[in-house]
Amino acid sequence: MADWELLDRYNGVSTFLGGGDDDDTVLVKREFDPAATSAILDRNKAMQNEAFDRRGDMWHAASIPVSVMFEWLTKYGINAWNPRHMDGVKKLLNSDEYRYLRVRNFII
Repeated sequence: MADWELLDRYNGVSTFLGGGDDDDTVLVKREFDPAATSAILDRNKAMQNEAFDRRGDMWHAASIPVSVMFEWLTKYGINAWNPRHMDGVKKLLNSDEYRYLRVRNFII
């Protein structure tokens, strides 16, 4: 069993390092703060009910918690920060499963 040492805490993600069963192994563990994720999702839900001006050149489309980005990376291989993965990000944001991440009611 590893003894975990906090390495970093940023944006609702805590990163821990721990030693493995031998001296050549280092383990990394990440924990996501559910309160940080909930705060983003609550804000998204509130913004979905607000009116917005469709005449603008740019619209705020979604707010994605880091925990969901990590889920997408491990589950689908989609990196939300990679411009080459934007088609995958749009597809996920338009899906019923991840509709709650959008802040406006339009198709991306």
